[in-house]
Amino acid sequence: MKMILNYALLLVLFIHCKAQNNTQKTTQMKTFDIETFEKNKIDNEYKIVTKDSTEIIQGQWHSGYDEIIKHKESHIQTYNKYYNTGTLKLTGDFYPRNFEKGIWKEYDEQGHLIKETDYDAPYTFTWEDILKLIKDRKLDMDAYGFEIFRGSNEKGTTWSITYNKSEKDMLLSIILIDGITGKIIKEFDRPYPSEE
Repeated sequence: MKMILNYALLLVLFIHCKAQNNTQKTTQMKTFDIETFEKNKIDNEYKIVTKDSTEIIQGQWHSGYDEIIKHKESHIQTYNKYYNTGTLKLTGDFYPRNFEKGIWKEYDEQGHLIKETDYDAPYTFTWEDILKLIKDRKLDMDAYGFEIFRGSNEKGTTWSITYNKSEKDMLLSIILIDGITGKIIKEFDRPYPSEE
């Protein structure tokens, strides 16, 4: 009798575990809507503005498609690159023209993850820390000359913020920040670049 109860208990546990597995959600790979793009493109570009004012700019390249998603009230944008079948090839966030942010993922044509690159490593002074510094100093990220860069070399990792110090004197100010500690390494001014 004890053996029958053990089998019954195992059967109940097995069915219970199987039921839990069936309720797990599977994530679906993002795909490119080729048909909508082809209907709406003008000069190989299609621009969409969503209800929340997010801008999506889609384009076509020699062997596939891409899109840039400009999130409302964020200076960080998302880049997605697709195979010519519409399957996602590459995705990640970036600060326009200056650096990639966070983890970028690459997929093969069957949708299998083949590579991840963490562009935030080894920065422990993060993008959010940079935004706080900008806010504390009341710098205008949309003003002329404003830029943020980050880079690594044999001397370490750094952030740099360039902002408009004086239009009258035609000066930009630069703040150089240690990418690990957040310590300000140096601040200096330079003249506006010449427009030749």
